[in-house]
Amino acid sequence: MTDFSTRAVHGVGHQDEEPVSPHTAPIHQTTSFTFPSVRDGVDAFQGSGAYLYTRKANPTIRALERHLAALEAAPVETPEGARAPDFDVDCRFFTTGMAAITAAVLGVGGGGRIVCQGGIYGTTEAMVSTLDRFGVEVAFARVGDLDALEATVTEGAPPRLVYIETPANPLTQVTDIEAAAAIAHAAGARLAVDATFASPALLRPLAWGADLSIHSTTKFIAGHGVVLGGSVSGPAELIEDAIEPMRVRFGGSADPFAAWLTLLGTKTLAIRVDRAAATAEVLAEFLGRHPRVSRVFRPDLSALPAGQLVTGGPMLSFEVEGGGEAALGVVDRLELITLAPTLGNLDTLVQHPWSMSHVVVPEARRIEMGITSGVLRVSVGIEAVADLVADLDRALAG
Repeated sequence: MTDFSTRAVHGVGHQDEEPVSPHTAPIHQTTSFTFPSVRDGVDAFQGSGAYLYTRKANPTIRALERHLAALEAAPVETPEGARAPDFDVDCRFFTTGMAAITAAVLGVGGGGRIVCQGGIYGTTEAMVSTLDRFGVEVAFARVGDLDALEATVTEGAPPRLVYIETPANPLTQVTDIEAAAAIAHAAGARLAVDATFASPALLRPLAWGADLSIHSTTKFIAGHGVVLGGSVSGPAELIEDAIEPMRVRFGGSADPFAAWLTLLGTKTLAIRVDRAAATAEVLAEFLGRHPRVSRVFRPDLSALPAGQLVTGGPMLSFEVEGGGEAALGVVDRLELITLAPTLGNLDTLVQHPWSMSHVVVPEARRIEMGITSGVLRVSVGIEAVADLVADLDRALAG
């Protein structure tokens, strides 16, 4: 079973976790588990593998983790042939995307130096910018610039972690993961990649040399806008040694119902992302021709090895002529596209990064990142493309 869409529907199965074989994974909505005998209870606490407490593990959460690991391990088709991770992939599910990011950053980079790509999600940048109070040194490199990344990696103490986001939020810049992995590994560091904007349907970082692949599962993976979550995937040993302790000891374990809802979302991931990505291409072409749009931001596939990012994906941003007030006016005139501070839903969403997702980043830093007050970010959904074009045309016309 190599096709991604088939894996998304079937995963690896959950029947081996159950005494019976339900067609859909059940919800084990419990905080703890009982034992046939006190000896079994003692053995569970000493590592027998039995479920004992949901903060540590739960069959529903584990079913999702195994499913996500199978998606991250799916072979990537390239002109040179299929490529896939050469190790056993495992995954841990967290309460939120930020909990997953924090676990990866601290679990691997804690106590040392971290090199972080600039131009990333505002809350991620705000989080890593506060780590100096915990003895973690963080240096930033210009987004998408491999020379800058290498210079930043080598100019100080050897980093423990290199952290990138590709495509980046909100301007969709891309970084060649294979090249970034080579830079990180040459310095003795691990590479973590937040690929939320693409989802595993379009980008699987572990096949390209990344050590950790991170997603806000809240977005495209769950897909329906009803449940928060985050995931970290990577080599089973690294996940067990570095990520699992962060979840168990820092309390980032998710609820079984959240895992179950997310698992349902994975079943339609491939078809949702394919549809939205095709629509995003049409919208980008329309916006690129519009006289009130000064720039359109889409991933530059030519900057990557063939096959690393399958398509430009469902995300785009564009800059409205006239700056912030003009951009906000466009948002107010939209009738179909919804203003919401998230992405990856079934419906098309818009937000204003300058005043919303990246408002936690200092103004000078936003400007340095290339985010102007006229930029709007669009998460494309699965509506009819003609209706979305008409809505944008009407809103831009004023």
